[in-house]
Amino acid sequence: MDGAGGDVLRVPLVGSKAELEAQVGVELAAGEPAVLPAEARRGPAANQPGWRGELQEEGAVGGAAEESGKRDRSSSVRRTQAIRRRHNAGSNPTPPASVMGSPPSSLQEAQRGRAASHSRALTLPSALHFASSLLLTRAGANVHEACTFDDTSEGAVHYFYDESGVRRSYTFGLAGGGYENPVGQQGEQAASGAWDRHSHSSSFHSADIPEATGGLNLLQPRPVVLQGMQVRRVPLEIPEDSLHESQEQTLMEEAPPRAQHSYKYWLLPGRWTSVRYERLALLALLDRTRGVVENVFGVGLSSLVAFLGYLLLLKGFFTDIWVFQFCLVIASCQYSLLKSVQPDAASPMHGHNWVIAYSRPVYFCICCLLIWLLDTLGSAQPFPPVSLYGLTLFSASFFFCARDVATVFTLCFPFVFLLGLLPQVNTCLMYLLEQIDMHGFGGTAATSPLTAVFSLSRSLLAAALLYGFCLGAIKTPWPEQHVPVLFSVFCGLLVALSYHLSRQSSDPTVLWSLIRSKLFPELEERSLETARAEPPDPLPDKMRQSVREVLHSDLVMCVVIAVLTFAVSASTVFIALKSVLGFVLYALAGAVGFFTHYLLPQLRKQLPWFCLSQPVLKPQEYSQYEVRGAAQVMWFEKLYAGLQCVEKYLIYPAVVLNALTVDAHTVVSHPDKFCLYCRALLMTVAGLKLLRSAFCCPPQQYLTLAFTVLLFHFDYPRLSQGFLLDYFLMSLLCSKLWDLLYKLRFVLTYIAPWQITWGSAFHAFAQPFAVPHSAMLFVQALLSGLFSTPLNPLLGSAVFIMSYARPLKFWERDYNTKRVDHSNTRLVTQLDRNPGSDDNNLNSIFYEHLTRSLQHTLCGDLMLGRWGNYGPGDCFVLASDYLNALVHLIEVGNGLITFQLRGLEFRGTYCQQREVEAITEGVEEDEGCCCCEPGHLPRVLSFNAAFGQRWLAWEVTASKYVLEGYSISDNNAASMLQVFDLRKILITYYVKSIIYYVSRSPKLEAWLNHEGITASLRPVRAPGYADSDPTFSLSVDEDYDLRLSGLSLPSFCSVHLDWIQYCASRRSQPVDQDWNSPLVTLCFGLCVLGRRALGTASHSMSASLEPFLYGLHALFKGDFRITSPRDEWVFADMDLLHRVVAPGVRMALKLHQDHFTSPDEYEEPAALYDAIAANEERLVISHEGDPAWRSAILSNTPSLLALRHVMDDASDEYKIIMLNRRHLSFRVIKVNRECVRGLWAGQQQELVFLRNRNPERGSIQNAKQALRNMINSSCDQPLGYPIYVSPLTTSLAGSHPQLRALWGGPVSLGAIARWLLHSWERLHKGCGAGCNSGGNVDDSDCGGGGGLTSLSNNPSLAQPTPENTAGSGDQALPPGPGWGPRPSLSSSGDGRPPPLLQWPPPRLPGPPPASPAPTEGPRPSRPPGPGPLSSEGLSGKWSLGGRKGLGGSDGEPASGSPKGGTPKSQAPLDLNLSPDVSTEVSPHRAAQDIPCLNSSALESGTPTGAPGDWPAAAEEHESPAAQPLLEHQY
Repeated sequence: MDGAGGDVLRVPLVGSKAELEAQVGVELAAGEPAVLPAEARRGPAANQPGWRGELQEEGAVGGAAEESGKRDRSSSVRRTQAIRRRHNAGSNPTPPASVMGSPPSSLQEAQRGRAASHSRALTLPSALHFASSLLLTRAGANVHEACTFDDTSEGAVHYFYDESGVRRSYTFGLAGGGYENPVGQQGEQAASGAWDRHSHSSSFHSADIPEATGGLNLLQPRPVVLQGMQVRRVPLEIPEDSLHESQEQTLMEEAPPRAQHSYKYWLLPGRWTSVRYERLALLALLDRTRGVVENVFGVGLSSLVAFLGYLLLLKGFFTDIWVFQFCLVIASCQYSLLKSVQPDAASPMHGHNWVIAYSRPVYFCICCLLIWLLDTLGSAQPFPPVSLYGLTLFSASFFFCARDVATVFTLCFPFVFLLGLLPQVNTCLMYLLEQIDMHGFGGTAATSPLTAVFSLSRSLLAAALLYGFCLGAIKTPWPEQHVPVLFSVFCGLLVALSYHLSRQSSDPTVLWSLIRSKLFPELEERSLETARAEPPDPLPDKMRQSVREVLHSDLVMCVVIAVLTFAVSASTVFIALKSVLGFVLYALAGAVGFFTHYLLPQLRKQLPWFCLSQPVLKPQEYSQYEVRGAAQVMWFEKLYAGLQCVEKYLIYPAVVLNALTVDAHTVVSHPDKFCLYCRALLMTVAGLKLLRSAFCCPPQQYLTLAFTVLLFHFDYPRLSQGFLLDYFLMSLLCSKLWDLLYKLRFVLTYIAPWQITWGSAFHAFAQPFAVPHSAMLFVQALLSGLFSTPLNPLLGSAVFIMSYARPLKFWERDYNTKRVDHSNTRLVTQLDRNPGSDDNNLNSIFYEHLTRSLQHTLCGDLMLGRWGNYGPGDCFVLASDYLNALVHLIEVGNGLITFQLRGLEFRGTYCQQREVEAITEGVEEDEGCCCCEPGHLPRVLSFNAAFGQRWLAWEVTASKYVLEGYSISDNNAASMLQVFDLRKILITYYVKSIIYYVSRSPKLEAWLNHEGITASLRPVRAPGYADSDPTFSLSVDEDYDLRLSGLSLPSFCSVHLDWIQYCASRRSQPVDQDWNSPLVTLCFGLCVLGRRALGTASHSMSASLEPFLYGLHALFKGDFRITSPRDEWVFADMDLLHRVVAPGVRMALKLHQDHFTSPDEYEEPAALYDAIAANEERLVISHEGDPAWRSAILSNTPSLLALRHVMDDASDEYKIIMLNRRHLSFRVIKVNRECVRGLWAGQQQELVFLRNRNPERGSIQNAKQALRNMINSSCDQPLGYPIYVSPLTTSLAGSHPQLRALWGGPVSLGAIARWLLHSWERLHKGCGAGCNSGGNVDDSDCGGGGGLTSLSNNPSLAQPTPENTAGSGDQALPPGPGWGPRPSLSSSGDGRPPPLLQWPPPRLPGPPPASPAPTEGPRPSRPPGPGPLSSEGLSGKWSLGGRKGLGGSDGEPASGSPKGGTPKSQAPLDLNLSPDVSTEVSPHRAAQDIPCLNSSALESGTPTGAPGDWPAAAEEHESPAAQPLLEHQY
């Protein structure tokens, strides 16, 4: 019947049509044909593959049927169970005989060989099952059914289920395309006939069903043809009556049972129980615990919740309906331990947060313990009532009122957690510790819970140490008009410890690293050994050095401060002038603070008082269009820094010491009125807090002091508890009032009706509804200001709600971005998909470099007032041409700033660009006044501009802030390589660069003598040899041999032999340079290999631009694929690729760039050679994914070059990126910190809790008055999309070069010792010069009068050698033309030769001397350069160095002068300069030191030098060997 000689299969069927339809439907759902017995199969196709029963997850099935007896038995058992379930359900009242133990029939045996059905196929109606079972396969005996999913060979057939659950097939053809299976139409006709018969009959026999062609299984469905990887469905035309009939039978069917998964749960040793749940269902019911400890902790916490709840219920705190409410709270806290709330309003992350699961029970336990404790204290009254500022504390009513507040708060737990008013436990702990440390002890912000614990512990230790001295001082009676010594000791220790604590960061990581490197050096060495082999990061060493300098300085300064404070306190000046001194100090502090922190910053702003259009006090760079160098220190910056020092170190310590002395004297005079123990504690804590706050953040102190004086001296003097406590209380109150003021400004600015920007329809709907709730908004603002919580707009609208409390760091998690480069990706990923090729990842390195630059200069710039007033938590935006970053100040200390930088996209969204325009455009051109334009006065804003600037949440504090960075220029590579001539130039430079690197390689001799390389390149020299690779062509290869149609050695030599010979001539060792020499052959082989590699990477399609750029980029990033057997000789040494070909293609790109600026520059070999050598020395050319690229940028390499492949959604282009290090100009915009915190909190609530996934949601639309888009974009990922988020970075004042030159370096014991030795040395020189006849002080610097008398006072070698210590005779130099008499401006009169009129002096060869060595013996070395007492001015040797203290760094240039140069006011007038050659040095040594003399000349008495033989002055000025001589002669 099918042409294969097989008999017709006849299987007797028992039962009705309904049973058959049910059996066939199950077979189709199982997805495999019937496996017939061996005696029922005929023909050679009996062993053809069948269908597997189990479908894999991906949906495609292929492979052979398994005919094992084990599988048949398991399938038979499952089938029997299914039939029994159907029988028990009533669908089959009479079970078949096979189930009861009778011999099975053939069809029933086939049914036992199938597995469970696919779940998606169960959705098909029974009629479709039945109809599909009658469709016969059209495939022949040669059908190749795929066994694996990876089988994509020609003719492979894959079967799968589509999205509708229909089973389909796909046959692979050539090149991956699909095609029809070549099968005849007999199967289709037979199937059609069978369908026609069975659609009109109620029963049928197996004789009506034809056997499958080629012996394939009976019920295998027909393959569906897919062409071009697209599904083309085959419709099934089913008559309506048959469909209705089959659907009726479907109601009688039962789906096969799903597999039941059970999990073994351990109860007791050896006892297990099964939990019959799927994984997802079990996760939906319970949280997965991570260990036994977590289980034990959860059970213990749940038991504690139950016990404390029972205790409060037993005490009777709740009655009536509140008992039920309290039980609901208990139940919710216990259930959260089993299943955490997802999403939770207080969770900072998506999905399961294991910390948030413990928040509710922990808060419940704390509140219950607090209720029980307050009730116990109210009943027992262990403390006597205390009245403070009119409030009675520690009374029974006080404790009971607090208990009732805690009780109501506990009952409101469901509402509190719904709104997310309580943070997770670790955030709450960090917040509480930070608030206590900041407001109680004057500490700085914390960066983590661990640092918060460390900082508070450090403050408590200092307070405990001081408390003993204070208590002892006020417990003893004071003499009249005298201060006890113990109290003076307390004051000295208080100021010294406050100064030290204010200069220490709250993060002890660097301090611990420094301690570990000193105490446990083996651990440090071990960590360095286990570190990855990558370029070392200099940042940790710099941080350790800075912390070491701070500790050394504090060791000296704390002792000095303690001694001075002790002396001032013991002088009784505060008691003697008690009635007058306080008001004098208050007036002085107010005046200095007003001038320093209000008047000067306003005059330096871009828009002073929002009235003037230009700053009054302008920096020098203000009028420059392009910044040329570092910012110059202006006089008002020096004034600002000096006034801050006076304010911090003189005025406020005097104010606090005066208040301490007066209050202590009052307490001692009235011991019965005060509790001495409490008063000593308050005085200690208040003094520590006020002093640390004055040292750390002086801009806000003058207002706090003014309000204290006005409130408690004039308004309510009866409420005063002593000025110290009044000042302490007002400092706490003012900080909360500042937060409230910032919140109200943000709210009013955000909802102002004339500038509201509705981002969505909800914003327009919520705007009018927010007006009636203004009172509620004000109450929320009060509460949020009290607890320092953000006030965030709901979904970005005008409706504001209070969020949970956060520390100044704000973000609980550290979502620091990580750069993707070749060091953290797999090689196959780099070659195939090129990860990190998007602009955002590649541009993130510039923000990382900006962070490093800010780390060096930020603290110093803030102390110079270049960013205006600042405080902890402030936010600034740095905006330039392409860099836009948000800088968040977190920790503000005395000489240290901890910040975090968030870099935004270079090419941001439309909304971001509108906001960038708003902060960068000027408002000077606005001439409007209401509805008309009358203009404005010169340098004054118009009325509309002034009004608009006042309704912004940001202000421009500086328009020309100079910071070191990289200027980025990108050129489209396609436009530069469009024509063939430009590609030919690139290939030519490619070849010349390869030749250059071959000639410069130190392994050239080894390569030329290598037998394998020589043997492989020997055929190249044969006459008529040419490499005719298809990738070579006349259009791009300059040395293409048209006669031989390829690259030949003669044509190569005709073009490049001169260049090869010139490069070989520049080698120190001579090399054979003939045209048939091994060097030329090696260069030819490498050049052919390099060009063939470029063609291979271009897929042999170099004629087209896109493949050529693709191949060039592949070679640029180092993807060399050697596919030709003629190039396999290069594997003899991989340095041929790494050190020759790879840098050659990169250097060729740079030379091709330079070709556009000067096309004829590199025609001469010397110019080209010098250009490549210069680029190799000062330029880094690398792929941006190479870790060397990041290392080069972070190490401030002057210039870099890269080829970037940008693959965006709409573009695929190649860019040549050129970086040049220079000083960039930024605009500094200060943003309302409560605006930033509120918008950040709103984004977290909207995305995490409300789960708004709309990418165009209203909360990120532009709002220029609040910079809403830029702030929301800077959120931590995945809430925002910054391209770089830096780690918390600490900037120290000592790393700022200008501030260091202004104040001097750290004052340490070593610096003091060096200063004393240097002073003694100069004093000794001066005395020696005064006693020397005919000499002067200036001549003593050069050996007692200039000329060639002595080298005893000049710097000597670092270590004495026999050459410079032996033979010290008076051996004068012979006369000659180089040392003849020359005119002099001064005459010594002692017969010595006059000095040479030459500036700069001649360069002395050899290493620079390390230290000056006096004649009387060695002394400690010092670095070259002028010291603090060097003769840099016109006043001579004894003039102090400009702006340098005791620890001034040697060699630092004075402010306003170029580094290493001469200040304008200190021009060198004395030209009495001469080469200082000692007569005590041996002739050989003298000849070695003087370039115009040699030993032979000295021996023969004939000098060889001449005046023209001296080096040029410019070269001598740059020579490091001449610097010690310049030091003594200038």
